[in-house]
Amino acid sequence: MRSKRARTKETEPLERVASLGVLALSVAVFVFGFAFVSSGFPVSYAEPAESVGAADLADATGSAGIADAESPDGLDAIVDEVPPPDDGLFYVAYRVVKGDTVSEIAARYGVSTDSVVTFNDITNARTLSIGRYLKIPTLNGIIYAAKGGDTAEALAASYGISSERIKNLNGLDDGPLEAGKPLFLPDARLSSWTLREISGDLFTWPLRGWITSWYGWRDDPFSGARSFHTGVDIGANRGAPVRAAMEGNVSATGYSTVSGNYVVIRHHSGYTSLYAHLDRIDVKPGKYVTTTTVIGAVGSTGYSTGPHLHFTVSKNGRTLNPMSVLR
Repeated sequence: MRSKRARTKETEPLERVASLGVLALSVAVFVFGFAFVSSGFPVSYAEPAESVGAADLADATGSAGIADAESPDGLDAIVDEVPPPDDGLFYVAYRVVKGDTVSEIAARYGVSTDSVVTFNDITNARTLSIGRYLKIPTLNGIIYAAKGGDTAEALAASYGISSERIKNLNGLDDGPLEAGKPLFLPDARLSSWTLREISGDLFTWPLRGWITSWYGWRDDPFSGARSFHTGVDIGANRGAPVRAAMEGNVSATGYSTVSGNYVVIRHHSGYTSLYAHLDRIDVKPGKYVTTTTVIGAVGSTGYSTGPHLHFTVSKNGRTLNPMSVLR
């Protein structure tokens, strides 16, 4: 039998190893605990953001409610993300270069097209000129001129946004707003119609063909005198179907010595379109039409040199170049 002293010598190395293991484990637990507690403090001492309700973390996990531990974009990355500083609303300047479009510029800065359009009072995106400086806001939203009787609550309800954010960003109270006062409406969007108008995508081509005469001043094809051409002439074969260039209601049809057989369609926001020199008319006044509705056929009636469609676009009674609104 071994002596008690011998057994003690044999166990001393094991006890030392065990003691070191306990010490290492204790240090690791302490470091983890300190790191975990410290992560709960903000980097700066700014006021905490107002709570908007508890987040449902199940939305950030897989279908089983468990985060993908192997993914850098899993639950831990979402929970531990450091929020951006709350600097409020400001803008940066951007100089337009060749090839730029409003939508591409907006995407580059992470804001909506609506924001760039309203901050720079852009009414026609196709006329964006090289070298122009644009204001790019740091928040999504639109500039809005207050109307009589407007309140922050009423605007919030109309646009489906937060009244508190409207008040905070514009320094407003609960009272009525001053008419004409420019406001920033955070997260508000322009109507799809307004965006179509600004981008120049209101009208579709009424038929397939080729341009035989452009909008503007020209030499009259019969007399040779200078005259103003109020639309574009689209050459096509006689009888080719002509469709409405935009949804609307047929306001007039008829015949004149100049336009021949014609159709006039009234559209949204004061727009009208005229289709002239038709071989036949397939619609009646009052009919609602869409871009798939055939309204007539190409002809050469009236003051015409051959089969073509004369297409005119007007807004509030004034003609404009159809090429600026055709897509």
